[in-house]
Amino acid sequence: MNKEVVIMHWACAKITASPSTPDSHLLEILLDKLQLCRGISYAAVATHADNCGRRKLAAMLVEHEPRSTKQVPLLLSIGEEDTALVKATESGDTDLVYLVIFHIWQKRPPLEFFAMIQGRVLARDLFVAYARCHKHEFLKDFFLYTGQIHEVAFLLWKESWDMGKNPMASEGSPLHGPRIKLIEKARNLFTQAKEHTLESKAAEEHAKLLKIQHELEASTKQAIFVDSSINDTIRTCIVLGNNRAAVKVKTEFKVSDKRWYWLKAFALATIKDWAALEKFLKEKRPPMGFRPFVEACIDADEKAEALN
Repeated sequence: MNKEVVIMHWACAKITASPSTPDSHLLEILLDKLQLCRGISYAAVATHADNCGRRKLAAMLVEHEPRSTKQVPLLLSIGEEDTALVKATESGDTDLVYLVIFHIWQKRPPLEFFAMIQGRVLARDLFVAYARCHKHEFLKDFFLYTGQIHEVAFLLWKESWDMGKNPMASEGSPLHGPRIKLIEKARNLFTQAKEHTLESKAAEEHAKLLKIQHELEASTKQAIFVDSSINDTIRTCIVLGNNRAAVKVKTEFKVSDKRWYWLKAFALATIKDWAALEKFLKEKRPPMGFRPFVEACIDADEKAEALN
């Protein structure tokens, strides 16, 4: 008969016949024989030990199992989640790591789960990658637990963009919609992190721009402003003949005179309002000369106007 089969049968029989033998002593006896066969399944013997109510012995036996694919699932089945996580991450097998993560996720309270994966880089990164796609709220709790407030802010900001793709996002008040509230929450969290002042300012301006764009869409009855850039918002206002709104956007976002002249010149050329373009040209000397007006005319294929 195959030697491996005989030794495994003997080992299982020895466990069954030795209910009073201490685990450590029985382990020595078993290893003395099991080590005679290279590649023998320690996991199978450990499973038998667990079935006999010898969970501690099973845990000690499975430590000698060289194959992670056999070792990790058995560790989970006998309640050794911490050891299973260690073995899975050490193996580098992402499938095994995910197996352990999902098992612990279901078994342990959130704070215990967070504490277990926080110190394991591979497990933590795999969890974050999965949760970013499927479990935003749970991921926020993890980032709060680990003190990564800025990461929560980024998640809120992303949610606001995702909501913008949903036609239902425009429901409610045009000035205090759910998207704007999310961005404002993100801005408040960025403010708490000194190294994220740039993101805080960007979120503040994003919320401000969305409010103005909602106002413009409400007044013009045209859904053409939300999520466009500052430049495009100004150009669209000018094209629609709403110079007051264009000036408001320029003032709110401190648009430079140079950029203002380029934007207005090209917007007026787009609608071929040459009279308004000439009037704008004569209001005061442009800060960068007449080049924007000439290029705007050429871009509109009006070389005669460019020569004038």
